[in-house]
Amino acid sequence: MIPADLLIYLSAFIAPFVQEDAAVVGAVTAFAHPGMDKMANGSVILCAMLCGLVISDLWKYWLGWAARTQSWARRFADKPGLADVGAKIQAHPGKTLMIARFVPGTRIPAYLAAGFLGVPFGVFALWIIVSALTYTSVIWGLIVTVGTVAGQKGQLYLGLGLVSLILIVMGGRLWMARFKQSVRADH
Repeated sequence: MIPADLLIYLSAFIAPFVQEDAAVVGAVTAFAHPGMDKMANGSVILCAMLCGLVISDLWKYWLGWAARTQSWARRFADKPGLADVGAKIQAHPGKTLMIARFVPGTRIPAYLAAGFLGVPFGVFALWIIVSALTYTSVIWGLIVTVGTVAGQKGQLYLGLGLVSLILIVMGGRLWMARFKQSVRADH
């Protein structure tokens, strides 16, 4: 049987592959909440989540890179608008990747585009690590501040509330996408 704390660490590592924002909020809340030490080490949870976050982003780069080998993708890359986007990502990869980390809905397209448009992998990886640490630190600051002001229960409720909000927004987006598909199919 697998020990409970190992399952928690494994879950923290896998969670960013499913939903990054919820994984960060969950790991930071676990790290900051003093009661977590009864179940698992909050520092290990946070480290496992950060490793999962970075790896889940790095493989998106390689998907974009692999798409370049496809003829349809090369034709797509020759479009003038995409060349402009590529030039901007190449000129300002740090700025682009930091913005993508914080703006919902832009991460996956930016990461795929970075690979597709040939941003050097080392530059991409460095900015993914920097942006993951920055984003995690911002969320940690928010959770700890609320914990200081509202107490441990407030901290826990904020974490649960943020994860719930993220899941509701994701569910709403999925529902809207399916609704739009059904409307198109009816016409």
